[in-house]
Amino acid sequence: MTKWKAFLPLLLSVAVLGCEPEPYTAEVGFTNGSYTGRHSVYKMTITTVSGGKANFAMGGVSGYPGAHSSGGRIDAPAYIEGEWEEGWGFADDDISSTPHHRISAPIPDNAEAKMKTMDNYYQNLDRDYSSMEVIVDGPRVRVFYSKSCVNMYDDCTPKQGADPNGWVVRSPKNQTDVVVLFDDKGESSPTNFSTSDN
Repeated sequence: MTKWKAFLPLLLSVAVLGCEPEPYTAEVGFTNGSYTGRHSVYKMTITTVSGGKANFAMGGVSGYPGAHSSGGRIDAPAYIEGEWEEGWGFADDDISSTPHHRISAPIPDNAEAKMKTMDNYYQNLDRDYSSMEVIVDGPRVRVFYSKSCVNMYDDCTPKQGADPNGWVVRSPKNQTDVVVLFDDKGESSPTNFSTSDN
């Protein structure tokens, strides 16, 4: 019995240290859009820290924030991969001259911290859901996270000291606050990548 008592603290410490904390998650709607006009997004996937995948490819988009889907529960994004072209292939006369773009890149490690800042930013907003937006403008790709608080409808007063890092900025249309989780440019090609790679 004495041996078992001596072994018990070791067993408990292994069990506690062996467990990883649950990742920070949020209930989000998925949005795919553009601030600079027509784009056709046929592949746009975000992989999260826990390994989950979220599909943001919503075809022809032309506005901001753009096409929206119900989304789901998601943890912090870790990687983005996508392919898109400027214009709408079915509407443009000369698709061969349409610029094509693709990206495959890690999302900065501070994405989760930025999401937490946004989720705790407002003094009086009581909203469980958020929005994750993938915005394409030519070769540029941005990923925003927002509580979609609009002053016309909501009390968007920030808490004092809620954003010590200055991560919260105004959306491109200056309608709401967002945090920018990713902002970079992909590769460009005058022809479709599946053709140019051969």
